[in-house]
Amino acid sequence: MDTFDKIKFGVIFLIFLIIIEAIILEITEGWDFFTSLYTSVVTISTVGYGDYTPKTFFGKLSIIIYIFLGVGTVAYTLSNLAAFIIEGHFRRYFRLKKMEEKLKKMENHYIICGCGRLGKIIIEELRKNKIPFVVIDKSEEQIKELIENDKNIVCIVGDATLDKTLIKAGIERARGLVSVVGSDAENVFITLSAKKLNPNIYIVAKADRPSTLDKLIKAGADRAVCPYVVGGMEIARIALNPDIIEFVHSLIASDEEDMEIRRFILKNPKLDKIKLKDSKIRELTGAIILAIKKENSMITSPPPDIELNIGDIIYAFGKREHLEKLKKYLEGE
Repeated sequence: MDTFDKIKFGVIFLIFLIIIEAIILEITEGWDFFTSLYTSVVTISTVGYGDYTPKTFFGKLSIIIYIFLGVGTVAYTLSNLAAFIIEGHFRRYFRLKKMEEKLKKMENHYIICGCGRLGKIIIEELRKNKIPFVVIDKSEEQIKELIENDKNIVCIVGDATLDKTLIKAGIERARGLVSVVGSDAENVFITLSAKKLNPNIYIVAKADRPSTLDKLIKAGADRAVCPYVVGGMEIARIALNPDIIEFVHSLIASDEEDMEIRRFILKNPKLDKIKLKDSKIRELTGAIILAIKKENSMITSPPPDIELNIGDIIYAFGKREHLEKLKKYLEGE
């Protein structure tokens, strides 16, 4: 039971005691209910005006028991109220309420499970691209650190393997989920839970061991990544082709040009069975098509005469604004 629940319990029990004692005094002393209630409140507040005092044995006995219970309950409630204010629970409570309101309004967002070193990089990238997201982590300290850096960030302190935590994060309305928590077992479990709650959600999950990659895919992850394998391959590429890799990275990461490579799925029925040269993608969006994946075949540098079909996966290169136009065009928005 947290501090706020203890305060609620104390207040409810105190009201219950006052009403019960008022009823007992009404029966034993023959007073009307308002007078009995007045005496009950005056007694528990330790004011003790003395204008009404019990005369019967049972009335006096009830007052003795009532004082011990009432004073104890008041002390219990006030001590928790003090802790609530002194420990910052009051501010934390209203911050959580504000976050809950934000969560209810969020849709088409991403859920980031885990805010360790890898999670923070993902969070920063989503923030930079102005993509809405919710962060889930067991560690209150990690969440506190995120909030200190960004007061507007939406976070949940909780276990992402639990359905109730994912539901609180708006899993039914979410666009995607990234699971980068500590253990492979937890990432597999989060993937299973997420797919059960939202079969259409796009999931990317981390695997510390390469042997876990297949398990994550079977659990429902759309993509499974082993950072050590990817990092090792990247280091090898840089070592073998330093000039080329440096050129590509500088081109993509340029702050001035804001260049990116993105993956899209063709959904616009107007582009179905249309040749690439007739689609006017370059003219209308400014994006460059790098490759088109059709079923199990990847076509790089696609020729102008290639036919587009619904479901084709298209990899494109360009400025962020151009890629946003391409996304809307390919999805028929």
